[in-house]
Amino acid sequence: MKEGEEDRTIFVGNLPGAITRKELARLFADCGKVTSTRIRSVAVKGVKLPKEQAGNQNLMRKVCANTNLVDEDSKKTVNGYVVFADTKSVQEALKLNNMKEPNSGLHIRVDSSKPTYDNKRSVFVGNLPYGIMEEQLRKHFGEACGGVDNIENVRIVRDNETMKCKGFAYVLFKSRDIVAEALRLHGSTCAKREIRVQVCGRRYKGARGNEDDNTGGRNANRYEGRRATEGATKRILNKMKGKREISSKATLLPHKKRKTHSERNAAAKSGKKSGVSRRDAAQTKVNKRVKKIEKRIRTGMGKTKR
Repeated sequence: MKEGEEDRTIFVGNLPGAITRKELARLFADCGKVTSTRIRSVAVKGVKLPKEQAGNQNLMRKVCANTNLVDEDSKKTVNGYVVFADTKSVQEALKLNNMKEPNSGLHIRVDSSKPTYDNKRSVFVGNLPYGIMEEQLRKHFGEACGGVDNIENVRIVRDNETMKCKGFAYVLFKSRDIVAEALRLHGSTCAKREIRVQVCGRRYKGARGNEDDNTGGRNANRYEGRRATEGATKRILNKMKGKREISSKATLLPHKKRKTHSERNAAAKSGKKSGVSRRDAAQTKVNKRVKKIEKRIRTGMGKTKR
């Protein structure tokens, strides 16, 4: 991107896959003079490259895009960028956020080239299928949150190479009050999957308080949802209990007295377990037995009497 071009650029998401650069420029012609457009996030089928260019993903994507080798089964929408001649046109274009694309009827997303995210107006959506589309999420949350007009943006996180959904997304609402209604969709079914709906960002910086009645802690009156299961709570309590028992035993046990040098030598000669390994003790026992037999042979003990 050229210097000074970033302030004159907008991001356009959830565009139909068959849209062209001229059609994209025509969408925003009423906002001001358009200098250039770009189409991005196209799902391609792949093409064989020469050996010297093997592994060059950027080149492969360019070749597939120019030869129309597009994989519409994995992703039917694309993203784009529009560059205007002045910054005033950008403000006019941002007002067209959530408008319907004339040919496909998709709700397009219009944002600045570096969008800012508001965690307090967003929810995290997990356990999504790989082939889910933005319109499906928009419809699912719109039915429970007072209509699709209350949704500002839907952002599905996709893989850079396959352009398939990674299994999670973010939904940005126009008001913080709608977040509480969206959290009630936790465990609901969307695209034949039971989805997870959670708040975004860290909310517990101080004491957490009671999760059931939202008492205590910072931001106690806000709906936070259950963050831990009963089994996890039991494991934590048992772990803490075990640490306390170990520390109490350590304080009650007396310190072991260290043996002197003479005591260690006596223990080694006697072959006791204290300070002597089992192998050394067994060898000492064998040596004593051998000496005893040699003594009996020398003294003539054990010979047959005549």
